[in-house]
Amino acid sequence: MDVSRGGPATIKRVYNNNVLLAELGDGSEMVLVGKGIGFNHKAGQPVDLAIADQRFVPDGSYAASHVAGVLSDAPLEQIELVQEILAMAQAELKLEPRQSLMVPVLDHLVFAVQRARDGIKVDFPLRWEVAQLYPAEGKLGRRVVELIAQKLGVQLQDEEWVAFALHFVNQQWGKADFSKTVSMTETIAKVFTLLSVRWDTNIDENGLSAARFVTHLRYLFARSGEAAVPTTIKLDVLASVRQAYPDAAEAALEVAKLIGLALKRELGDDEVSYLALHTSRLYVEMTGA
Repeated sequence: MDVSRGGPATIKRVYNNNVLLAELGDGSEMVLVGKGIGFNHKAGQPVDLAIADQRFVPDGSYAASHVAGVLSDAPLEQIELVQEILAMAQAELKLEPRQSLMVPVLDHLVFAVQRARDGIKVDFPLRWEVAQLYPAEGKLGRRVVELIAQKLGVQLQDEEWVAFALHFVNQQWGKADFSKTVSMTETIAKVFTLLSVRWDTNIDENGLSAARFVTHLRYLFARSGEAAVPTTIKLDVLASVRQAYPDAAEAALEVAKLIGLALKRELGDDEVSYLALHTSRLYVEMTGA
């Protein structure tokens, strides 16, 4: 994302005093960021890449012009803070510091800070679900809010951690569409409600068994655009589960319907078998069957 190449290039567009879009000799583009590098510069003029404090090249997530546009909306201190946030996400969640994470996090930070300064509050309806389903991402999201207060002197709305956490979740599965991550979160919460009512037991969503089950559900969502679940799972799994734990098998079918609604398609036999395998495991652990 940030490269250290130096050398000549041509200015393609000046966004503001701190952000330029440059074109290299091979026709590729690079975003240059640095205090005052855009002052007194115009499109078509040569520019030395070495003058920039940070340089960004497209990594397949966004076009260079889109990255430049987002960067130009943010003060340098916020851009630097996001780099620190990405380093935290890499260290704690093993997330690669790609533009697919940098751009939405920076974009959210800019508007969250502005909302806080304007005294505008928004509703975060998924805060309970995110706290229960994604504890690691939620913990980092809270640290981000604290870091913003320390570094920028801006106290965000407490619940802003929810949005940052969801950006981290979104990145783990390579989903460009943030709405799919929200849909996944809502659906998993509905799954736990369904199972708790069906089995008449209080499922501890902070427990190891539930966390393991969430991992499998997230995997199923992540593979939703591919060939689904590995074909090593045999189609007779559901029949075996139905014979040993009929209630777990029926629960798997209901869960499959919920997920199918979220994905806007019916789950395949392998996917239902995958669900049945892990639903039965959770059933045994929760009910002692």
